[in-house]
Parts: sequence; C-alpha cells; structure tokens
Amino acid sequence: MGSLYIGVLLFAGTHLFSLLLPGARDELAKWLGEGRYKGLYSLASLAGLVLLGYAYWHGRSGSSASSEFFYEPWDAGRHVILLLIYLGFVLIFSNQSKGYISKLVRQPFSIGVGLWSTAHLLANGERTVVVIFGMFLVLSIIDVIASTVRGKPGPFQPNWLHDLRGLVVGTLLYLVFAFLFHPYVLNIPVVS
Repeated sequence: MGSLYIGVLLFAGTHLFSLLLPGARDELAKWLGEGRYKGLYSLASLAGLVLLGYAYWHGRSGSSASSEFFYEPWDAGRHVILLLIYLGFVLIFSNQSKGYISKLVRQPFSIGVGLWSTAHLLANGERTVVVIFGMFLVLSIIDVIASTVRGKPGPFQPNWLHDLRGLVVGTLLYLVFAFLFHPYVLNIPVVS
C-alpha cells in the first residue's frame, strides 16, 4: 500500500505544483535551468507512475488490503463505460492539434483523461483503482480549471485534418488498449 500513496504523492505532487503554483514553477525552472527542471519533473512523474503500476499489479495479486472494494462497479453501464473511454482517447490524441475539437472542447487532453478516469471508476470499485483513477480525475479537473483561468489555449484557425488525425490515432489506440492490452496484458477483458 505504501507504493500506492508514495506514487500518488510523486505524480500528483509534481503536477499540482506545476498547475497551482506557476510562478514558483517558473522560478524553480529558472534557478535549476529549464532542462534540469524538466528532467527532474519527468523523473519524479515517471517514478510516481512506476510506483502506481507496481501498486496496481500488487493489488491484482490478491493482497487483502489492496484488493478491498469501496463499492460495487456499475456492471449495467458497460456500453457507457466503453463510450467514455473511446471519447477520452479521441480527446487525448486531439490535444496537440489545431482542429475543431480543440476549438470546441478547449482542454481536450484533460477532459479526455477525466472521461477515461471516470469510466474506470465506474467499472471498478477496488481501492487501488479508485485511488489511482480518482487521482487522475482530480488532476484533470484542476487542470481544466487552471487552464481556463489562465486563458489557454489562445485563439487559432481550426483545420479539420487535425481532427481527423486525432480521431484516427485515438480510435487505433483505443482498439489496441481495449482488445489487446486489457485482455492479454492485464488479463481483464473489456467485452465478455
């Protein structure tokens, strides 16, 4: 269980520092140097993700404390859950584009992560999953609010080809995760 909470602290802590204290982040980056700051930020985030992954795998092994359920998953909502995850993937991969999706949604990456997290929270009430995906959901909400307050993104002329790229890449990766990664790596089929 310690790896779960240390992972949350490392991953969420670095992101919250960057989101909520942009002035302090900029000062630290200036003091350390941009490259060194980004390297340390990435290393702390990666370490957090590795610990979260370890906690998840440890929880899947059946340890009584880590496999405790907070609530029963929403079994009847399988199609809604799959749709939320698909929309999340499309939005995540529309993030760097200058298409109509980005113009309409404004924060496609964070909203996509929020949809992806919400779907996983609906599908699984296990403690480890709730902590991990709850953290992603909270971070995505905070990022949408912080980015909206800062006025991101600025105005741009949308191009539908950017939307097509996000749709194609998001769809392909959704299919890979849903029908290869989940059933063969995680041993959790999304469709039964």
